Amino acid sequence: MDWYPKRRFGDLADEIADRLPDAEGLVFEEARYTFRQVAQRINDAAKRLIAAGVGLGDHVALWLNNCDAWIFVAFAVHKIGAVLVPINTRFRARDMAYVLRQSDARFLIIEERSGSIDYLAMVRDAVSLPKTGNEVRDAAFPELRQVILLDAQAQAGTVAWPALEKTAAAVSDSTLATRAAIVDPDAPTFIMYTSGTTGFPKGAVHSHKLIRNVEERTCRMAITHNDVILNYLPLFHAFGYASVNLRTSPTRVLAYDPALVRAGSRGIGRANER
Repeated sequence: MDWYPKRRFGDLADEIADRLPDAEGLVFEEARYTFRQVAQRINDAAKRLIAAGVGLGDHVALWLNNCDAWIFVAFAVHKIGAVLVPINTRFRARDMAYVLRQSDARFLIIEERSGSIDYLAMVRDAVSLPKTGNEVRDAAFPELRQVILLDAQAQAGTVAWPALEKTAAAVSDSTLATRAAIVDPDAPTFIMYTSGTTGFPKGAVHSHKLIRNVEERTCRMAITHNDVILNYLPLFHAFGYASVNLRTSPTRVLAYDPALVRAGSRGIGRANER
């Protein structure tokens, strides 16, 4: 791949925001975002993750149904050089615990509840959360340090995402830029797990090189910035995440099904140049 210019997932939102700042980039239910707004939300999420203590190379598990926040958090993880570990939202406590332990996840980001499914309760069934404070010290999960709740009030033993806004304000734009600049495009950027249908889920490690695969498919399908992609596939899935969420030029429209959140977004990348 020496002939191919190396790229990083964390740069994609800024690149497309520079080219098409006011074009619509993401739609989820009633929320609509321009590419500039998507990039801003990703930067905000990245600063919150830094404020939470996420370090370069840390593994961050994301157990979240399709939504706009999935896009923002996932790209923020990439931007600061951490490793994203998407978890199947159909997993229950046993499989979730296996992935959390096997992936050496240091942070787990979840929504407290989705419909009738209580994700926090399943986490409590698997992980011994502290009664005071929010630092996890469970011998069964030696690497895990924090469970972060998105859009939720603080719960015992967890960190509330809204509460990170204040500490994130101390993270300057230059600090974020410096952190993003040191990310190695050859380093692992996410671990995608199989469904575990015939055994325990197995993790496949991917680097930023996946961008090339996505770009080539986008080019062969002649996708441009005038196109719209409706993504109903789960973003934790390899196809939903890589083949749809990362396509670089089209609009992806997010829809909601009461039984399953269906998501997508306008792509973030280079195909708009074509």
